[in-house]
Amino acid sequence: MQPTPELSPDHSDAAETRPIVVLGAGVIGLTTAVRLLESASVRRRGIPVHILADHLPNDPLDAKYASTIAGAHHLSFADDDDLRQRTWDRTTFCVMYDEWRREGEKTGLMVLKQTEFYVGEDKHLKIFEEHPDFVVNDIPSMGLSFPADHSVAFTSLTMTPLTYLNRLVARISTLGGHIHRHHLPSLSHLDHVSATALIGSAAPLAVVVCAGIGALTLGGVEDSTVYPTRGQVVKVRAPWVRSGWTRQIGSLNGGEGGERTYVIPRPDGEVILGGTREEGDWNPYPRKETAEDILRRAAEICPILTPSHLSAAPLDDDLPTLDNLRMGDTGDTAAGTRSPLEELVVCHLVGFRPSRKDGIRLGRGPALEYVNGGRTEVVYNYGHA
Repeated sequence: MQPTPELSPDHSDAAETRPIVVLGAGVIGLTTAVRLLESASVRRRGIPVHILADHLPNDPLDAKYASTIAGAHHLSFADDDDLRQRTWDRTTFCVMYDEWRREGEKTGLMVLKQTEFYVGEDKHLKIFEEHPDFVVNDIPSMGLSFPADHSVAFTSLTMTPLTYLNRLVARISTLGGHIHRHHLPSLSHLDHVSATALIGSAAPLAVVVCAGIGALTLGGVEDSTVYPTRGQVVKVRAPWVRSGWTRQIGSLNGGEGGERTYVIPRPDGEVILGGTREEGDWNPYPRKETAEDILRRAAEICPILTPSHLSAAPLDDDLPTLDNLRMGDTGDTAAGTRSPLEELVVCHLVGFRPSRKDGIRLGRGPALEYVNGGRTEVVYNYGHA
């Protein structure tokens, strides 16, 4: 959970009613708005906080709005030497853990045991050692059906994204914030009548850009280093799975490099199986061959996904199995290619992680200057992929 940069104090009377505007209503935009509304300076000075966004949490799923499609689990990819990212990720874990400890799974959060497998690597990220219950696993004693060179386990978190996002929305409303559906084509349009009808006529004290993938095309930002990293996942219904599993093949390379397979249970009984990282791929539709590959990989690293009745041996080798009969087959090998997880599938999803070549952009940009002499500070907070 990244800190919002402090804004320069403005002690003029006019500043008291000038709003702060947050652009974007994904998890970053909503969390930014909550932190602003909770801050002592905003509360003391009665500064209005408005969110402007094209897409809101309860809208139909859209690949460009990754927040509701994310797994989502708390796993840091911070390099051992990246102290800034490690601090952010540690703080995020602590905040979410405290939320769960106070109110349980109605928060949309679930605390669980997370197990990581590594193939071709014999080390883990050091930040994992800061999690509760960290252990290095003894691979020979685990009875794995696949090769692994290293494995660790620790306590982590997963979430049901929509539940968590709706709690942020409710928190914003309780704190007096305002959320508006509005397409802002450019930062310069903040003084357009279509925007001022929502946020008021006074020039905003500041605008915080939390536009995610939208930072690529938002006028006044148009960050050409932003690109989509396509992620395809399979949502299944498997409430008996209450632990997380990940297999990393190859190097992370400072992020989710190599082939990464994950099983992310949510507190509502859904489980997200993944995944892919396809940089620059704008295809918003699931690919059949990718879905089949994800189901195969997930079943390998998490055998408990497969219900016992589907993995049970037949009574007689000469008799067709129930699965073969369902497929219209009486014993040939073609039916054996169908994943036993197919009957658990709820849907296939694609989301675009809002990646950025230079990583997260968090900080000030050039201020907006208005004809009437007004000035609006610009703060960037995007690139969280």
